[in-house]
Amino acid sequence: MGKLQGQSAFFVPGPPALPGEAHRPIVDFLLRETRGKSVLDIGGGRGAYSLELSKAGYDTVVADINSESLKVAEANGLSTRLLQPGESVGEGVVDTVMLIEVLEHVPDPKAFLGSAIAAARKRVVFTLPCTDDFELLFGLGLSYAHVAVSDHLWHFSNEEMKSMLDSFGKPYRLELGDPLFPSLALSLLGRYLKGPLGYAVRFPLRVANRLGLVPKAISSRFYGVIEIG
Repeated sequence: MGKLQGQSAFFVPGPPALPGEAHRPIVDFLLRETRGKSVLDIGGGRGAYSLELSKAGYDTVVADINSESLKVAEANGLSTRLLQPGESVGEGVVDTVMLIEVLEHVPDPKAFLGSAIAAARKRVVFTLPCTDDFELLFGLGLSYAHVAVSDHLWHFSNEEMKSMLDSFGKPYRLELGDPLFPSLALSLLGRYLKGPLGYAVRFPLRVANRLGLVPKAISSRFYGVIEIG
């Protein structure tokens, strides 16, 4: 786990998703892994993911420190809770706690995750950027669009995430998803082959990729589940 702070104009703030703009793979993950009826969406911003769970019949509450974001959530019929920085949300208060793209934003990710575990009766579900290939991608002049933002404080490798999760002594699952590129070779071709020759080489590879014939290579997101009880 390392610091990740923007040092050039390449890094820009990443606003929370608007209702209706939720990333579909994350929505599917939440619908599959949420347990119980009550859900606390910590750091839920404008409520994009709580809205999707609410549509599916869950009782969701969006908790955030940004009052302006919560106004958007409330305008879409969601219950909200304004938190103060560092405020505890309580112990055993809901069935499932969700942390969607949150841990990379907070000063102490381990302590923050520990408070989420304490608040959940059944499960904690979370997603965050995976940066196993971070140095490789930046060396090629590439980056994850959801990583290169100035309000991300941390980046996490697979082993670092497992080490942090192991420290809580709870059963968990950690999966990798949302592959960025079909292969490193295709990425390199896109960067170094220009003009008609580059197009002639890349086009059949792009067609094969769209048909699902090219293996995926670089995962960009962790999908995690922590079992509480």
